[in-house]
Amino acid sequence: MLRTLIVLSIFVPGMLLSLKYRFVALLLYLWFAFFRPLDWMWLDISALKPSLLVGIVLVVPSLLTGVMPNVTHPLSVGSLLFLASSIVAQVNAVNADVGWSWVDFYARLLVVCLLAVTLINTPRRLATVIAVMSGSFGFHAAKAGLASMLGGGVRFFDGLSGAFVDNNGYACGTVMIMPLLVAAGDNLDLVVPENRPKLLLWGRRAFRLAVPLCAFTVVSTFSRGGFLGLAAATLVYIAFHQKRVRLALGVSALAVLGLVFVPMPDGYADRLNTLNSYEQDEGSAVSRFHFWQVAKAMADAQPLGVGLRNYEYAYDDYDFSNGRFGHGRAVHSSHFQVLAELGYPGLAIWLGQFACAFLIALRVRRRSWTADLSPASARMMSTTATALMASMTGFLVGGSFLGMALNDVTWLTFAILAALDRVSADLCAEAKRQPAPAPVVAAPLEDFWSTRPVYARGRAALLDNRLGEGGSASRKPA
Repeated sequence: MLRTLIVLSIFVPGMLLSLKYRFVALLLYLWFAFFRPLDWMWLDISALKPSLLVGIVLVVPSLLTGVMPNVTHPLSVGSLLFLASSIVAQVNAVNADVGWSWVDFYARLLVVCLLAVTLINTPRRLATVIAVMSGSFGFHAAKAGLASMLGGGVRFFDGLSGAFVDNNGYACGTVMIMPLLVAAGDNLDLVVPENRPKLLLWGRRAFRLAVPLCAFTVVSTFSRGGFLGLAAATLVYIAFHQKRVRLALGVSALAVLGLVFVPMPDGYADRLNTLNSYEQDEGSAVSRFHFWQVAKAMADAQPLGVGLRNYEYAYDDYDFSNGRFGHGRAVHSSHFQVLAELGYPGLAIWLGQFACAFLIALRVRRRSWTADLSPASARMMSTTATALMASMTGFLVGGSFLGMALNDVTWLTFAILAALDRVSADLCAEAKRQPAPAPVVAAPLEDFWSTRPVYARGRAALLDNRLGEGGSASRKPA
C-alpha cells in the first residue's frame, strides 16, 4: 500500500502540472519510462494505460502550443533516417505485423526524443533530466546490488520490464546508466536550490553511492556482456577524466576492497572463464558466431533488411546449420540485429549515428575550455559529455552480445547529447559576448570521491576549478 501511495503522490501532481508545463510532462514521461512504477506498486492500474496517457499529455499539448520536435540537429536527422530505414525494410518483412508494431514503438519513442531536444534548453533542465533518468533506473539497480550484497551474493535471472527484462539486458542497461549517475551527482547543484545545502550534500552522496552498488548488480546478473561493457565504460570514463590517474587508483582500490570484503556470487569467476570457452552448446561463442553469420546472410540476400524485429521469424530460412542451434533463434547482437533487420543502409545509419555522437561529445568537451565560462557551466559540459561517451561505450560493447537496438536509454542518450550540444553552444556564445570578469577567489572544486569543496590557489588552479574536474591548467583538451 505504501508503494502505491508513493507512486500516486508523484503521478497525480505530475499529471496536473504536466497539463501546464511541457518540461514537467517530459520529466514525468522519463520517470515513468525508467522507474517502471507499474512493476513496483502493488495495485494494478495497467488497464488505465497510464504510460499512454503520459505520452499523450507530453506530445499533444506540445504540438498545440508550438513546441515542435527538433529535426535539424545531426543526431535528430540520423534518428529520422533510422526510422525511414525501418519503414523501407518492411517491404521484405517476414512477419509484417510484428515489424509494423516495432516501427510504431520506435516512432513514438522518436517523437519524445526529438521533443526532448527542444525542451532541454538550459543547463538546469539538462541536469534535471539526467538526474531523473539516471535516478529512476539507478534506484532499482542500486537496490538490487544492495540486496545481493546483504544476501551474501544473490544471483539475478530477471531484470526490469521492456528492453531490460532479462539478466543480460538488465546488466547492459545498468552499465549505461552508471556514468549518468556520476554526472547527475557532479551537477546536482544546478538542480537543488542554493538554500538547501543539506539536500545537495545527501543527494550527491546518494548518486555516488549508487554507482558501486550498480556495479555489483552487473556482477550479480552473471552477464558476461555486461561485465565487458562495464570494463569498457569504466576505462573510457577514466581516460577522459581530468584526474585520470587519481581516479584510476581510486577505482582500483575500490575493486580490491570489493573482492576482499564483498561476498561474490558463487560461480561468478567460473562464469567469466567461459569467455574463452568454445564448447559447442547454445550459450557458447560458437552459437553466437553462427547467429551473426546468419545475420550477414540475411543482409546479403535482402540488402534493405528483413524487417524490424523479424530476425527470429526469418532465421530458419537462412540457417545453414540445419537446425543445429535450434529454430527461430535470436541474433544476440544489437549491431548484427540492425544489419539483418535494416540491411546495409540501416547499419550505415546506425554506425554513423554513434560516430557523430562521439564527435559531438568531444566538441562539447573542447567548448568547456572556453574563456569566461562560469565554473558550473564548464563543469556541466565536461562531465556530462564524458559520462555520455562512457555510457555509449558500455552499450556498444555490452550490446554486442544481445539484440536491444531499440532500447530507450540509447535513443534518449542521443537526444540528451543533441540538447547538450545546443546548450553548450549557447553558453559559449554568451560567454564570448560578455567582458572578461575580474580575478576572483577560485570556485569550489567538487572531487569525485568527496562531497567537501576543495579550494585551489593561483591562476593555473583557477582554470582547474573552472573545469570542475581538477585538470591541469597546462593540459590541452582531449
